[in-house]
This record gives sequence, structure tokens and C-alpha cells, in this order.
Amino acid sequence: MLPLSKTSAAGTTRPRGKRFLSTRPQSTQDISKTDRFSSPPPPSSAEYHHVKKSAQRDVIPLGGLERSAQIDDDAAKFKKRKQLDRELVFLQDPLKLAENTIDLLRKDDNDKALEMVRIASKHTACTVSWNHVVDYEMSKGRIQKAVKIYNEMKKRAQKPDAQTYTILLRGLSWHPHHQETVPLALKIYHSMFAENCPVKPNIIHMNAALKVCALARDMDALWGVAAKLPSKGIGAANNLTFTTILNAIRTVAWQNDKDLGDEASEEKSLRRQRAVMHGRQIWEDIVPRWMAGDLWIDEELVCAMGRLLLLGSTSQDYEDILTLVEQVMSIPRQKRPLPEPQGDAFSREQAAHTLKAAEVENDRIQEGTRDGSVQMEINADDLKPGPSVPTSTTNTAVTNVFRSQPIPPKVSLACPGRNTLSLLLDTCVRLRAIPSAQAYWGLLTDHSGPYDIAPDSENYHMYLRVLRVQRSSKAAAGLIADMYSGELAPMKMLQPKTFRIAFSAFVRDKNNPRVMEYTNKVLQIMYKALAEPDLKALEMYLEVAVARVRSDFRVTLAALRELETGTRLVRNYIMYGSDDGVVTDEVKTAAAGFAKKVIGVYDAVLHAAGDRLETGEKKDLMAEKARLSVWVQRRDKGRWERERRERSEPVKRGGEMVRRIRPNMFVLGGGRGRGRERGGGGRGDSQRRITRRNKRDM
Repeated sequence: MLPLSKTSAAGTTRPRGKRFLSTRPQSTQDISKTDRFSSPPPPSSAEYHHVKKSAQRDVIPLGGLERSAQIDDDAAKFKKRKQLDRELVFLQDPLKLAENTIDLLRKDDNDKALEMVRIASKHTACTVSWNHVVDYEMSKGRIQKAVKIYNEMKKRAQKPDAQTYTILLRGLSWHPHHQETVPLALKIYHSMFAENCPVKPNIIHMNAALKVCALARDMDALWGVAAKLPSKGIGAANNLTFTTILNAIRTVAWQNDKDLGDEASEEKSLRRQRAVMHGRQIWEDIVPRWMAGDLWIDEELVCAMGRLLLLGSTSQDYEDILTLVEQVMSIPRQKRPLPEPQGDAFSREQAAHTLKAAEVENDRIQEGTRDGSVQMEINADDLKPGPSVPTSTTNTAVTNVFRSQPIPPKVSLACPGRNTLSLLLDTCVRLRAIPSAQAYWGLLTDHSGPYDIAPDSENYHMYLRVLRVQRSSKAAAGLIADMYSGELAPMKMLQPKTFRIAFSAFVRDKNNPRVMEYTNKVLQIMYKALAEPDLKALEMYLEVAVARVRSDFRVTLAALRELETGTRLVRNYIMYGSDDGVVTDEVKTAAAGFAKKVIGVYDAVLHAAGDRLETGEKKDLMAEKARLSVWVQRRDKGRWERERRERSEPVKRGGEMVRRIRPNMFVLGGGRGRGRERGGGGRGDSQRRITRRNKRDM
């Protein structure tokens, strides 16, 4: 038997074995100076085995660094677990746990939130907290992880509730273009019909599943979900159900037209007419339910049907929109209806399109599509029981369901809003019924009227288009002035798009003798409202000014004086950039093209004026033209970028390196020439003073 220790050369003892065994050192206070270096007593048998086991546990075998790291991770997890256990002592209430989970998820600490919910699941019913974690993962686009957490929730004996399935289906609708969205949504939705499922689907789940299919443009899946809708009861279709279906029909029809291109115009018309036909069939199912009080109609549903009718190619489709609004909102028609055709049917043009669309639809169903798949024929009895409304009208036209009829007192009318106003204006523009559009605008936006709708920016843009069709430049200028200085000023509705539409109205009314008065008024508003100049709006202003050069060159000359501020703004914008400091090449090219057009207008004015201009005035015009020409030539030679870099380099002022301050656009010019009080774009005395000061500081 080997001894437990062996004396070394230094006189100390060490234990023998595969590894050196170290005993616990004694305190130096208990060891005297004489005994400190003496040999320690041999360990007892119990101490030996204890030390040996400790040494064997601490041994790291060859290639076992991963095991050591795992031990460290386990220790850290154990420490974290104890900390979470201490926190969960104060979160025994499921409500407090749910609130704490929300706070952690708001800080993006989802790992801790998930771990706390896992620990709490052992002794607490915390379905709400699990729902918050699943909702968080869905909002971040991690679909697979959200479904994994949902499955883990069920394995930990936490039963999903109705809100759990709503969160899953709603989260899938946020990512409709994911390849697994529709199959996963259908799988979750159909699993709710199983006998062992504790939650049965309601109309909220059905609407969420329909929304997933609609956003993914999967009409077959959408009609499959809609076929399971009961006709009456809690799970019956509501206003949101029909709105989703109508919007899906319109979106798919529009997307198919976009995929076909510009060549297949006839096929586009047939597809659109087929979509309108399906929408009419659905509305024929909606009206009886609404009249019976089983369905509530809101503005969103009315506008969904109206915008589907806008896909139609006949005037009868547009007329039906006005009748539709009158039918469910009791807004009187501001346009005389078309004569009623015989037999209460569509007009001949509408009937011909409907017949042709139905025949093509039946042929496609019988023969199949080009890729071998067969499209479903959608009947009205997919959404209601009883006698079906015929989908194909091979012998008779589909009856017009948008007819005015007496409304029972118990039926609630839809309340119009901004969406309705935009729909009516768009319809009147397509019908070329401009007085009717103005009548609708006055009726719905009147503050003392029954509706008192506050228009938004899109409503104003649509009304500007109405005024453009009517060539009403005065009304357009007054509307822009109201948007800038009236009650709408705090809303900041003025955009570059707003001024483009307004100036396009002035271009259509350029033969009006007073059009320049209204145009200059809007131009000054644009200078103040927009941070950066809009080149397209300035070009349209120039087009209005050129139209008067032959009749009265003085009007065009005054317009050029008004445009000098805009020209200076463009040049400074190209030189110094915007707030973000980015000027694209397209903007530079457009600015050079605008400058060339201004030069052409100067030539036209000089040619039309001839000898009628004074010498000093003609000299100033020539100087302005030359200044712009030099600016354009510098751009062609690549000097714009070089000057831009030089102006952006820091300079030394007061012992510190600072960047040059961007000059006042309304004071300084860009090229060479005499400075004028009107700030005509020349490099005047103020510019020379700044240049000399910069050189002196550097």
C-alpha cells in the first residue's frame, strides 16, 4: 500500500495519487513561526476520500471545455432562476403577472418575460400572460416562434382562450406575404371546429381569418371560410365581414389588371365587370338583412361597395353609387338620375357587359384556367341559405339592387364621413357632373348643415381636381388661401401635391384674363408654406405665364419678376441642399431643365417686346438671362459639386473651426452682377461683404 504522502526535496510533504490533493489550509494566526514550515499531519481516511471526490469533480477531461462552459451556464441559470422565484413571490395574482409581462415586453426583455411565465405556469393559470408573449412575437414578425410559444403554452396545461386565437389570426394578417401565412391561418381556424377544442369560433375569428386570406389575395381560401358562415345567430356575417369580402374582390381585380399590362384591355374590362357582378350579388344579400334589422351598415361598408362599383366601365355603375349613398345614408341626389330602363333592369350597355362577363366566367369554369386550376363560381348562397341568386345571367340581366325604397323606422342609417365625401367627388368627376360635385361639397361640409364634415387633405385634393375640370381658377386660389391661413392652418395640409393640382387648374384656365392674379397669389403661398421649392409647380407657373406673352408681354415680364424668388430658391437648394443635405441627380437634372425653360421665356419676352422696352430694363433682362445661362453651363462642366464642397468646408472663426452659415435665400443671389433691392439673384453688395469677411477670417 502506497503512503499517503511523500517528502519532497524541500522537506515538505505532498499527497500522492493521480493528482495532488490539497487540504484546507489552516489560518496563519493559529500556526507559530516554528511550526509554520514543519510537515503537516497526514489526513484522515474521511478527509482523503472527501478531497479525492472533490478533485475528481474538478477534473476537466481533454476536449471538455464545452462541459465547463455548460456548468457555468447552468450556474448562471440557477442564479437567475432563484432571482425570478423571488420576484414571482409578489406576482401570485394573474393580473399582476400580466401587467409585469407587459412592462417587460415594452422594454424588449422578452426572454425574461417568457421565463417568468413558464415558472408561473406551474402554480398559476396565466393564459393572459402567454397571450401577451405570443402577441409580442407576432408584432416582431417572428411567426414560427409565436406558434412555438403557443404550442408550449398548451403543453404546460395553459388552455388557450378566444383571445389567443384572435391574436394568432390577427398577427398572421400583419404578414400576408409570408409563404406560410394562409396555410397556417386556415390550420388554426379549422382546428377550432374540432370536438376537443375548448374554444368555438365566433365572428371575430372568422373576420380575422377572412382578413388573412384577403390580404394574401387568396380568393379560394376566402370563399372557403365564408362558406361556413351561418345565416343567423352570433356567428352570422356582420358589416366587417362583408367589407372584407368586397375589398378583397376589388383588390384582386385591380391586381389582376396590373399583372396583365396595357395590352389586354378587353380582358381587363371583363374581369372588372365580373368583379362588379359579384359585388352586386353580395349587396343583394346585404339589403334584406339590413331592412330586417339583422345587419348594421356603416360608412366603411358603403364605401367598399361604392369603390367596387368604380371599377365598372359604364355610366350606370357610377350612377348606382349616387343611388347607393341615397339608399343607406338618406343623402339626396344632387344629380338627376338617368331614365329608368324597362323591366327594372340595367341599361342596355350594362346588360351587354354583364352578359358577356357571365359567359366568359362560365367558359372559364368549364374549361379551366390556363395553368390547369379551376376557379370557383361564387353564388350568393355561399353567404346565405335559401334560393340562390343566379350568378350567370345568360337570358336576363341582373336586377338593379340600388334602387330607392321606403326604409322602416327601426332601421339605422349609415353616417357619412370623409370617405363618403371623397367617393362622391370621385364619382361626379367620372360622370363629368361638376355642378353636382360642388353641390355635394357644399351640402356635406356646411358647418350649419346636418352633416358638418371636416374635410381632410385628400378631400381637398379631390375637390381641387373638381375645380380643375371646371377651370375655376378663382375658386382654386381661394381654397388654397383657406388651407393656408384659415382654420386649417394648424393642420399643415399644404403639400407639393396640393400646389401641383392647383397650378394644373390654372394651366387649364390660362385664357382667363385674371388667371395670373390668382396664380401669383398661390405662388407666394407656396414660397412660405414649403421648405423646399417644387420644380413641377414652378414649371406649370411658367407655362401659364408664357401663354400671355403674345397678347401682353408685360404680364409675362411681371411673372418673371415674381419667379425670381423661386429661381433663387432652386439655385440655393442645389448649392446648399435640404435639411438632410441630400440632393439627388434627378433633382439636379430637373433644376437645370427648369432653368433652361426660364431662359427660353426671357428670350420670348425680349422678342415680343422688341423696341418697347427701355434700355435699362432690357439690360437687366439680359443680365438675368446671362446669369442663368452661366449657372447651367457650370452644371454641365461639373462645377456644381465642386462649389458645393467648397462652401461646406469649415472655416476658422473666433479661434474655432465652424461651417459656413447657409445664407438667407430671400436676400442673397448666386451669380455675378449688381445686387438689387428686390434680391433678383445677382451676387450683390451683401454677397461681396460675406465673401470678403470669409477670406479675412480664414
